[in-house]
Amino acid sequence: MKVYISVDMEGISGLVRWPDVSPRGIDFERNRRLMTLDTNAAIAGAFAGGATEVVVEENHGVEDLCVLLMDEIDPRCRVIRGAGRGGSTTMAGLKTDCGVVLLIGHHARAGSRPGIMAHTISYEGFRLVSLHGLPIGEPDFFAIRAGELGVPIGMVSGDQVVAEQVAAINPDAECVIVKEALSNQAADCIPPARARDLISAGAKRTVRRAHSGAFKPYSAVPAPYVFDVELKSAMNDAMRKNLEVQKDFEIVNDGHVRVIAANMDLGFRRVAYLGYANRPGVLKY
Repeated sequence: MKVYISVDMEGISGLVRWPDVSPRGIDFERNRRLMTLDTNAAIAGAFAGGATEVVVEENHGVEDLCVLLMDEIDPRCRVIRGAGRGGSTTMAGLKTDCGVVLLIGHHARAGSRPGIMAHTISYEGFRLVSLHGLPIGEPDFFAIRAGELGVPIGMVSGDQVVAEQVAAINPDAECVIVKEALSNQAADCIPPARARDLISAGAKRTVRRAHSGAFKPYSAVPAPYVFDVELKSAMNDAMRKNLEVQKDFEIVNDGHVRVIAANMDLGFRRVAYLGYANRPGVLKY
């Protein structure tokens, strides 16, 4: 079985605040290693559970999506990293031949309290992202896109808030809670060395269960998809001009954009585009 692992940083064991996941933070280089070790734990568990191939894809949007330490990653996997991947941006490695998706180090959606560093795609740009009128987070994007490809979501690691949100998508998913969020930037953390044991055991169970058909692809949300993105700041003139010439974007008001997409490949790219559409003449997503 081919296993797909999406790794983000906000839900990595021991990390609780924005400087922890940004190059400006005093512990960022150490935290890159913690991210790599949590990923290695998931890879080891996946292979122990019967995976024949593991594809890891970086999802953390700093340093051009190149944060994992490549000289320390488990050599049995393949890693997709770097900007400009095409397709649905951070899901380029998610294909129909994957048997199950593992979300490692993921976080709760924008507006979640007390979710650690909760946001949806762009913390600085988006106050809230909704789909068909309901708030969504990045795990929802992954679940819907994976469902379009016939692949189920089987596991998440992170805080209790993202675990609850993934369980709403798939009640049978393995939820490995490595920290209890106390606020958006504080948590009661399990030490990373012990958290990695939990991640490895959870990944092993997930792949074994996936072999037995325990998980079903998510298909509860109908297409075409209608997204509403509430911006944190009023759009500038450049963003307004960029959106006015593209038919798939509707300016509801200066702080609200509606996006329509036939599938989640396009949907993810179009929503993500709103995070950088405030630059003059940037029309490509």
